[in-house]
Amino acid sequence: MPVSSHIAASEAAATGPVDAHAAARLIAEANARHDLQARFGASDAPDAKTLAFWEHVRDAVQRFFDTLGHLLAPIGPAMPYILWGLLILVVALILSPVVRLFLTSRFERFFARHTLRADAEWRPSASAVAALLAEIDALAARGAYDEAVHLLLVRSVADINAFRPDLVRKHFSARDILSHPLLPDNARPTFAEIVRWVEQSFFAGVRVGKAGFDACRAAYVRFAAAEGLAPQGSA
Repeated sequence: MPVSSHIAASEAAATGPVDAHAAARLIAEANARHDLQARFGASDAPDAKTLAFWEHVRDAVQRFFDTLGHLLAPIGPAMPYILWGLLILVVALILSPVVRLFLTSRFERFFARHTLRADAEWRPSASAVAALLAEIDALAARGAYDEAVHLLLVRSVADINAFRPDLVRKHFSARDILSHPLLPDNARPTFAEIVRWVEQSFFAGVRVGKAGFDACRAAYVRFAAAEGLAPQGSA
């Protein structure tokens, strides 16, 4: 019986005389669906050793704080002044030029990433482009479009790493590299196109196909701007 029927029956029972047979039928139907828990079993008694262990832990923690309280009791009235002094000292250290220089030099990717800028455009050499295109065209000729586009991404990351060793990190994803400020602006649109198709293939299960391969290849050729290279894939 639908839920609405049960509600209607319940409302009718609340406003009219009680029908014991109808109530019993509703209870039986509810129990037959097995979606309501009608029986509750007794929980197992806790293990005595486990209880004793946690009681020892509780007592040890209590003794620790009691001892700490006794040790700090003599300086209790001065504690607010001590805490404020420590806070002022920490703030002064953070604002210190020496400390700031140390932090920014150790954690540059967290503190100074927004100030980074690519200082030069970059393109791979014509021989490297021709060799890579030959490899991906060979894969595409066999219908391995996903593998071809993935190879194009891997080689592009390797080329970027060779150009800017301070850009790529082992834990970086392709999207991290794409959003990094040190990635040359002229390479960003091409890299974005390749990353988009690879993500669809590897994470969304959408096959690249010839259309995707041709789009990535054409974007790479436009970026490389090498003479004598065909503008479209031959596969």
